[in-house]
Amino acid sequence: MKIKFLNYIVLFSLLFVCNQIKADVILFDSKSIEIENEGNLIYSGKGTAKIPNQKLTIRSDRSVYNKLISQLLIKDNVEFFDDLNQIIINSREAIYDEINNTILSKGETFIKIENKYEIFSEDVLYDRNSMKIISELDTKIYDDLNNLYNFKDGFVFDKNKEVISSKTTNIIDNDNNSYLFENAKINLKTKELVGKEVSVDFVNDFFGDVNNDPLLKGKSALSDNKNTIIQKAVFSTCNTDNKNCRGWEIQSDEFKHNKIDKLFEYKNSWLKVFNQRIFFLPYFNHPDPSVKRKSGFLTPVYSSSDNLGRSINIPYFHVLSDSKDMTLNPRIYSENDNFILQSEYRQAFENSDLIADLSFNYDDKNTSTHSIVELTGNFDQDTSYTLEFQNVSGNDNYLKIHDFQNIQDTNELMEKINSSSLTSFFKINKDIDAETRVSSAIRIYEDLTITNTNDKYQYVFPDFSFNKDIDLEKNYNGTLFFNTSGYQKLHSTNIYEAQLNNDFNFRSFDIINFGIVSNYDFLLKNYNTYAENSTVFDNNNDHDLFGTVLLNSELPLKKISNDNTNFLRPKVQIKFSPTNGKDISSTGSRLSYDSLFSSNRIGRSDMVEEGKSLTLGLEYEKINLTNEKLIEFNIGSVLKDKKNSSMPSKSKLDQTRSDIIGNFVYNPNSVVKLEYDFSYDRDLDFSNYDAISAEFGENKFITSFDYITENHELGNSETIKNNTLINFTDEHSLQFKTTKDLKSDFTEVINFNYGYNTDCLSISLNYNKRFFRDGNLVPDESLNFLIKFIPFAELRGSANTIFENKQN
Repeated sequence: MKIKFLNYIVLFSLLFVCNQIKADVILFDSKSIEIENEGNLIYSGKGTAKIPNQKLTIRSDRSVYNKLISQLLIKDNVEFFDDLNQIIINSREAIYDEINNTILSKGETFIKIENKYEIFSEDVLYDRNSMKIISELDTKIYDDLNNLYNFKDGFVFDKNKEVISSKTTNIIDNDNNSYLFENAKINLKTKELVGKEVSVDFVNDFFGDVNNDPLLKGKSALSDNKNTIIQKAVFSTCNTDNKNCRGWEIQSDEFKHNKIDKLFEYKNSWLKVFNQRIFFLPYFNHPDPSVKRKSGFLTPVYSSSDNLGRSINIPYFHVLSDSKDMTLNPRIYSENDNFILQSEYRQAFENSDLIADLSFNYDDKNTSTHSIVELTGNFDQDTSYTLEFQNVSGNDNYLKIHDFQNIQDTNELMEKINSSSLTSFFKINKDIDAETRVSSAIRIYEDLTITNTNDKYQYVFPDFSFNKDIDLEKNYNGTLFFNTSGYQKLHSTNIYEAQLNNDFNFRSFDIINFGIVSNYDFLLKNYNTYAENSTVFDNNNDHDLFGTVLLNSELPLKKISNDNTNFLRPKVQIKFSPTNGKDISSTGSRLSYDSLFSSNRIGRSDMVEEGKSLTLGLEYEKINLTNEKLIEFNIGSVLKDKKNSSMPSKSKLDQTRSDIIGNFVYNPNSVVKLEYDFSYDRDLDFSNYDAISAEFGENKFITSFDYITENHELGNSETIKNNTLINFTDEHSLQFKTTKDLKSDFTEVINFNYGYNTDCLSISLNYNKRFFRDGNLVPDESLNFLIKFIPFAELRGSANTIFENKQN
């Protein structure tokens, strides 16, 4: 019997009994339905089948219902909706078994469960009675946290318990770390996991270094929301690229990841270096990578030198709150009951940051302290401020003797401190608008090299500046800048100096005529001072008005060949100041080519260069096709209409002709680099200054020499430095440094450093000998080592007993 329904929707209900079991009603909704085999086979075209009692809806392009065995075969674009259990199944083909209440998919299958899990698999059995989903083929499951579960040999998913069982499980978390287990059970609800032969492959930069290949392995694992525990664990961050073994690894009886405290803990561990056991640790821990700050001991630092003796630093980092922490860093010396208690305190406020470094030292005779405090912040988005206080008591060489800058790498403030002088100040900067800026400061300087208490201090209040860029109409062809600045200063007990400068500076845009590029500059400076007992300014009131006119011109020439491009640039500068200046002959420094055409080559922002001058220069440059500089040569000199003894004598600007100055750079290839700076007497009778820098080698071998000599009118010194680096391999290197005073034939410093560096292990052995005396610091010889287990720990030590035994 055959019935066809075309172009309209038919609802057909069928009630039957099979094997004396009452079946559910199946409602077909399709444009094409055929009934055969005396009603035992029902064929349906594209449409929907509903089983209301089971709350099931099935869509497909075609289906066959076999009444005799109570099975519904669904084919092509199958969609199975289990509204009762909130499960959706998509596949190419599936069989619904009414008697067993199961659905078996064929081929690629997608299952979505409660908007929490998405399953990608093949040939999946869904048992609605036991609420288990089963497959024996490769499967991927994504959870709502974007974690990926890979099951190579199939899986069993208990939907009621939300537990997955599998022979081989690979989990890739939302940080892209990979976890591999055998015979694992995973509770997706409680995040509990039990498995054997665990292997965790972290992403390479999980511990901060993209070159790492961190790995954690163990015999068995147990994990829940609080802890992950791995038995017989091996952990390392080292990669194995071109290596026979990892640089270091930790073998532990038990590894524990405390997820509450965010802590990695190790019990009964051996530290292995190059596959050899070197150190046993009953217990240690470190924060997991998600922790930015964690209370605990930092790496101890062992040190020894002729000046300091043997000592050990035991730093402890303590988190006080989300916005406050501190580092306690006691240092204990082996002799004379000498110790230092140092602490660093940090606090973040809403609009500012505070950091303070304090120490107390007792050496059985004297007590010394230091205090360094820095507060930076903003009053508003346009106004910032900085407050800094520095102080040393007990011994002016305290910071230098105890080497605070180098003994602890984590110290943030000490890196900025000059151990010979201290500066305390309060400074405010404000941007009034895009063209207007103002700053003001109070400063106190202390020179630790001066023994006289009164003379060592310098007080500056206020120290201010105001800058304004003034927009001009286009026909002015330039920009006008206004600046006013000043200060008052008390120093050397009874010397008082106050200064106020007002500058009006017009700078033109470039003007190009017949290939010549020109620009001009007008400066009007109002100079005001008041001084008492000063060696720099005239006593009492002094007021002057200075002016300078500056004209620059150059003719840029260019020649292009097949292999390179040549540039030649003759330059001329005319400078004229019609006003008389002050006597600044004792100030200033050597004139270099870099400052030759500067508007302020005398190095004094409160003065102008007096008189008339003509500056001539010639610049040549040769570059290759990849824009690399092959040759550079610059030479120039200053000509004046007359001598002027008030100008800086060291720069030769007090003469009618300055030195002939310039520089030369030669880089013929990547192996040779040469630089030469010079300052020749104006008559070419002798050289006043020569600085030669040479570098040879590439990659495996690099050596550089720096030779500097000052003669005749510029000084009497001659030094040479050498720095040689040999890279035996990508990991092994040797570096040598030395400095020698050639005038006295005296070697000041010799330094050897052997280094072994990989992605996770750094070893260095450093020999340093200092021959000169610096204040209380005597000549020193030291042999130190540093081992870094990146990124967790480092060990520093000294082998100075070698020298002590040799001397004894």
